[in-house]
Amino acid sequence: MEKNNINYTHWFFDLDNTLYSANTGIFDQIHKKMGEFISSNLEISLEKAKFLQKKYFVENGTTLHGLMINHKINPKKFLNYVHDIDFSIVKPDKELNDLIKRIKGKKIIFTNADISYVKKILSNIDLDNVFDDIFDIERMNYLPKPNLETYKNLVSTYKFDTTKAILFDDIPQNLLPAADLGLKTVQVYNKKLDKELNGSSKKIHYITNNLKEWLKKWIQNN
Repeated sequence: MEKNNINYTHWFFDLDNTLYSANTGIFDQIHKKMGEFISSNLEISLEKAKFLQKKYFVENGTTLHGLMINHKINPKKFLNYVHDIDFSIVKPDKELNDLIKRIKGKKIIFTNADISYVKKILSNIDLDNVFDDIFDIERMNYLPKPNLETYKNLVSTYKFDTTKAILFDDIPQNLLPAADLGLKTVQVYNKKLDKELNGSSKKIHYITNNLKEWLKKWIQNN
């Protein structure tokens, strides 16, 4: 990584599969619960439910957004069900805690999840004392990443210079609108991501397989 003379005033971090590994099994639980919810509420087979689950995610940014648009599903009912999981499988990460604390500037979670879920994850991975704020799906008015309006809402809420801000996310599509608005972008590569969602772009300024190693190098160079 080259020496970076930008003093970022705002650091935005996605939560799932960014601040903890995709290999933990958290999303395996959530995906299973999503399929069950869709099958039960739409009264369709589990096979059809899984098809819609993936289709809506690809087309709408989240499965929930697709369900809201096409089936008028109550978002809180959906989120309460799919996030009723075993959180104990994600473990404390003291090293990441220390690294994020060393970063100067505002540090904010920017996630398509809801606040209750976010707080449970952060507590389990020992990162509940390092972030200044959480910009969750409710504050987005349930319009998820990668919708451009949500990023404009983010800028309006925190009133920051986009050229002095950076976003970390495991999904490339979620980084592109940020780059269009002037933010630096870092993809935390997730090999478990469906191939149609994984890809490269000149709008993604950095790609890393390890968030902690990227932060270490940035701190060393700055």
